[in-house]
Formats: sequence, C-alpha cells, structure tokens
Amino acid sequence: MRLTSKSQYGLLVLAELVRSYTPTGAAYKQLSELSELINTSPKYLEQILLPLTHAGVVESKRGANGGYRLRIPPDKVSLAEVLRYLDGRIMPIPRWVEDAKESERAGNLSAFGDVIYQIRDSVRSILEETKLNVLAGNGDSAAEPGRIREEIETLNYYI
Repeated sequence: MRLTSKSQYGLLVLAELVRSYTPTGAAYKQLSELSELINTSPKYLEQILLPLTHAGVVESKRGANGGYRLRIPPDKVSLAEVLRYLDGRIMPIPRWVEDAKESERAGNLSAFGDVIYQIRDSVRSILEETKLNVLAGNGDSAAEPGRIREEIETLNYYI
C-alpha cells in the first residue's frame, strides 16, 4: 500500500481538526493556520479539503471567523472512507494479478494473486475499523503533530 502525498496531508489536516473537535461544535480553523501546522501551501491544502467538504466530513465557512472544522464526529468516520474520498480505491489490485486470477493460466501466479487479494482485504478491513479519532493521539504530548506525521508516513509499505 502506498499513500499519496494528498492522503498523507489529508490525514495530517484531519488530525488537527480531530484535536480541536468538540461535540458542541469546534471553532473553525483558518486555512492559513492549518497549512502552517502541517507545513504545506494553502492552495494545496484547499485542494485536499475540497473532496472532504463535498463528502460532508469537513465543513467550511467563509469570512473572518471562517475556516474548516469536522462536520461528523471523528468516531463515526473510518480512515478507509477518508482515503477513498481523497484518492479513490484503496490498494487497487495490479492488472496482471486480476488477469492471472481470471484465467487461472498460471498456477503459482494465481496462488500469489490469492495472497495479494488477502493482503488487500486485510488492509481494507483494518482501515474500515479504524476511526478518525485515533488521529488525535493521546493528547499528552506537545510533539503530538510530529508523532502523528511519523506514524502516517510509516503507513507506506511495499510488497
């Protein structure tokens, strides 16, 4: 599985919004503040927040007191949903694996294809069960954003 930079920054900005979330309605965080916190340009961050806003995960408000905040409680949204909103399919199966699986023309290749499908299904299941509130961390460290960034970067792995 490989997270795109869009997904990585999307999870980082959501971590900031989760930390400021309250059931009674968190204050809006301005785009400039969010972009500074996660160290990216406001224009790029706006492109990341757009699909999350259209999906209803994040809400935006214009004006001096405007910005972005979570619209849905973080324990109601899975990481899988967020990654789909940002990038589409989660861990797509390579075409050569699908072809081998359909034709059954290569026994070993088909067996390896089964393993690829099992890995994909396991990753998908974990992401479906993991909710956004895990991005808030334990909240007892000033280095929390840095730690979250490191953990998101470790989500990239290759087979």
